[in-house]
Amino acid sequence: MSLLDDASLLVTPNAEKEGKLYSIIPTNGNGDFSVTRATTATRVNAAGLVELVPYNLFSYSEMFANAYWVKTRSSISANTLTAPNGTLTADKLVEDTSTNTHQVLSTSSSVTTGSNYVSSIYAKAGERNWVLVVYFDGTTVRGKYFDLSNGTGGANWPGTPVTNSITSVGNGWYRITLSYTATSTTNILGVYLANADGSASYTGNGTSGIYIWGAQLVEGTSALDYQMTETRLNIPRLDYSLGSCPNILLEPQRTNVVTFSEEFNNAAWLASEVTINPNVATSPSGVINADKFIPTTANATHQIRRTGLTSAAYTASIYAKADGETTFSIWLRSASVFAVFDLSNGTITSTSVSVVATITSVGNGWYRCTAYDPTPGTTLNIYGRSGSAFVGNGTSGILFWGAQLEAGAYPTSYIPTTSASVTRNADVISRGNIFTNGLITSSGGTWFVDLSNNLSLIRDVYSTGLFVGDTTGAANSLAIRNAGGAANRLAIQKFIASIPTTLFTTTTSNVKIAIKWNGATADVFVNGVKVVTATAFTTTAMQFLSHIAPIDVPKNINSMALFPTPLTDTQCIALTA
Repeated sequence: MSLLDDASLLVTPNAEKEGKLYSIIPTNGNGDFSVTRATTATRVNAAGLVELVPYNLFSYSEMFANAYWVKTRSSISANTLTAPNGTLTADKLVEDTSTNTHQVLSTSSSVTTGSNYVSSIYAKAGERNWVLVVYFDGTTVRGKYFDLSNGTGGANWPGTPVTNSITSVGNGWYRITLSYTATSTTNILGVYLANADGSASYTGNGTSGIYIWGAQLVEGTSALDYQMTETRLNIPRLDYSLGSCPNILLEPQRTNVVTFSEEFNNAAWLASEVTINPNVATSPSGVINADKFIPTTANATHQIRRTGLTSAAYTASIYAKADGETTFSIWLRSASVFAVFDLSNGTITSTSVSVVATITSVGNGWYRCTAYDPTPGTTLNIYGRSGSAFVGNGTSGILFWGAQLEAGAYPTSYIPTTSASVTRNADVISRGNIFTNGLITSSGGTWFVDLSNNLSLIRDVYSTGLFVGDTTGAANSLAIRNAGGAANRLAIQKFIASIPTTLFTTTTSNVKIAIKWNGATADVFVNGVKVVTATAFTTTAMQFLSHIAPIDVPKNINSMALFPTPLTDTQCIALTA
């Protein structure tokens, strides 16, 4: 039995949904964390692939009554039947009495021209047995009729075949998929009632329909496991980038200013003596959307570049894999600011004096290569080899995916872009009423945090950080944060009347911290050692356990717990050892 079993609150990377990170202890909801980011983001999943959170590109995937889904000569009766997941969340699509088509259409999702996508939806026969499922790219509609009485396909519509499937999932439900290559940036899913094979335009009776649930749109050639969405925002990131076990990833706000981050053949990328072959290999996302950079046979420098970017001290990053050529370089600001990467062995062969560079293996021969320069600049250049002139053979090259340029002294998780820059907001988690709900008591409590990847980083201007306190700010609190603003590891601080005092600064990459307080003093334990004894700390009715990080440094939380009273020194040492 672990000490953590006696916690009043225990949260680990486990169950989550939009806006919520569930606690293991307690199970009544009093320990669940609210999650706010108000943007999508990416994570590394259990298979080691970079994926959107969520990867389902449709919003309100089970809420067809929502305005996101446009009803035409039809209506939605919400939550009228048991869905494939056993919940009463399936909706009924009901025809009106018009003589015409009767359908529901998704709001357009933004997709990448030339990339592969799969749309899917679950459907079950009602009074109508036939359904027509289509996708619309802004110009062309393609789809297929399906018989929900026996799970077979019918006619193509408008006659052109589309790759499709219909699969029984039990209890009369079928999952229908359409697979295609996007021919524009527009993608709309349409579900049409039909009164027979090939007949979607007819006189309705105002009551008949079918049942639908679980719409999904994903990039790639596989439908993937269904993922429920609402707004697609505020989803906690359970990230596997550090190994086979996930952690809760909390990052500051960052903006990728490089548009068309996966489309190096787009005109926004200025190419010189380079051929770009798009979508020729599987990228770190597991999708065939990596582009090949092929130097020409001219004796010249071979590059793609971006100019006119907002001036700032940037970190550039790009995923790269050798495909005949093994070396490339990132150049920032000017011809004298560079880093050269060797993809044959995952090393940095040279950098200019001011540049801080990294190269990290992400599997399957791919590396994420980064370069930071502290002087503001407005250009990004990717050169073949070291940037000097050479003669290519016209076939050998390098695979690229996921370019990013973000203001800050280190790279954060990948932020995909298309025609505009994209901002990923800071991850904010919060659990209020911890005193009111008895997660701590008037006699104090103990706070435990297990962190990985505690790096020495330069914070983005200022830091609020992870804290337990009596208000939503830092007025009276205990905090774990980058306190100095320089390249520091996380510090443990106390705030009294908003005045901070640093108690201890951590020194290791993996750190376990326990802080106990008794109403008058606090003690701090780090990695099995008592590092602070009886520092004055008088607040007792602390109500909030939160992470607020508009421009903080990243944190990777393995677990976090509260105990309702101060543990003994022996227990704190054992908990953090």
